[in-house]
Amino acid sequence: MFVWVICVMTLLQSAQSSIDDPVLTSGPVVGRVATDEIRIWCRVDQPDRVIEGILLDSEGTVVSRSNRTSSGLSDLTVELVFSQGVRPQSLYYYRILVDGIILEDGKDLTVSTPPERGGVTRFVFGSCGKVKYLKTSSIWDPIKKFNPDMIYLLGDTPYIDSTDLAIQRKAYREFWRSQGLRDLARSTSFAATWDDHDYGRNDTVGDLKGRHRSRQAFREYHAMGPIGDKFKGGIFSSFRWGEVEVFLIDARWFGNTETSPFDPEKPTLLGKTQWEWLQKSLKKSKATFKVISSGMIFNGSVRPGKKDHWMTWPHERNGLLKFIGDNKISGVLVVTGDIHRCRHLSYPPSEGAGYFVDEWITSPLANTVISTAKVEHPALVFDGGEPGVFLGLEVDATTESPRLKCQLMTDEGLVIHQKTYTIDDLSVQAAD
Repeated sequence: MFVWVICVMTLLQSAQSSIDDPVLTSGPVVGRVATDEIRIWCRVDQPDRVIEGILLDSEGTVVSRSNRTSSGLSDLTVELVFSQGVRPQSLYYYRILVDGIILEDGKDLTVSTPPERGGVTRFVFGSCGKVKYLKTSSIWDPIKKFNPDMIYLLGDTPYIDSTDLAIQRKAYREFWRSQGLRDLARSTSFAATWDDHDYGRNDTVGDLKGRHRSRQAFREYHAMGPIGDKFKGGIFSSFRWGEVEVFLIDARWFGNTETSPFDPEKPTLLGKTQWEWLQKSLKKSKATFKVISSGMIFNGSVRPGKKDHWMTWPHERNGLLKFIGDNKISGVLVVTGDIHRCRHLSYPPSEGAGYFVDEWITSPLANTVISTAKVEHPALVFDGGEPGVFLGLEVDATTESPRLKCQLMTDEGLVIHQKTYTIDDLSVQAAD
């Protein structure tokens, strides 16, 4: 009799545990959103579960479905892809089913697709978000209030400092569970590149042992579709929304792995494959404004002893500006992160582009400030030291003369520096 009672109690406890344990352990997180496609990722608790995403229009009509089966090979994450029936400048709702049971079906599960041209676009850029500080940070509150169409994470999001696959995966799970971020990611598109700490080691580029595992974990925990090069790796990508196109640079994978296409006697930072992609994409872009963004900063004014910046490869940094000038590519801004300071620099036309190309450095989202990174530079316009900061970018293309406004904002929602540009400011005639 006693044995029978123990068995019943054990079965009841097991059943209760299965009820209480969440089936959906991460996400949903909205990833790449285009005029004709929406990607969302999530993670479940065990393999061989069937995850179905259903996309509905504003009237509740089913527009598209996507099905995936969870597997331990991808750490139980799945990427749901909706393409059938997706149209530009439209509002959609979505729900998530696991093994036929609806687990996510709320009013906050919305996705808006970009217009083909024009409109008002809001982006947020941020880097250096340490989970330890995100637990108590309010940074996601002013970001949500800014109402961005997309959020771009520029690396050290999260800090990992290892290429061990289990460590990488655990770090991403903890990051996406951060207070405020989890709710924001259910309805706001996220894209990312990495910097040194999520690549695997501080101030490191190129052939880091195990880096393919870092790339695997990155792909599992971001729904960005095809990224980098299928054969040579990397994670570079681009995103278009209205009159803005963002080019997310991978300043880690290819560094010092081959000679530079700009100087065969010197090593590369971006690699031949990525340079060919970037140059072709910039020339082809029809967007009014073009944002070139990486975690690594575009100048050499850094704390003593730090070589982790574009000016360690000046032939490629200066080569990019010259390429912009030679091909009369207008509307270019540079956005970077990494250095635990927020800064604004304006590089003169003489550096190659033919007009002032500005760099906005946004760091950290949530971390300590590095006082020794407050270093003078002839192009420096603004320098700030804030433990929580992001860059808000707004483009208003509802008039004949589109305007782009950049704002550095704190975790309290205060604007500490801003500037507004017209396309005339970012083209060759601006220097005449």
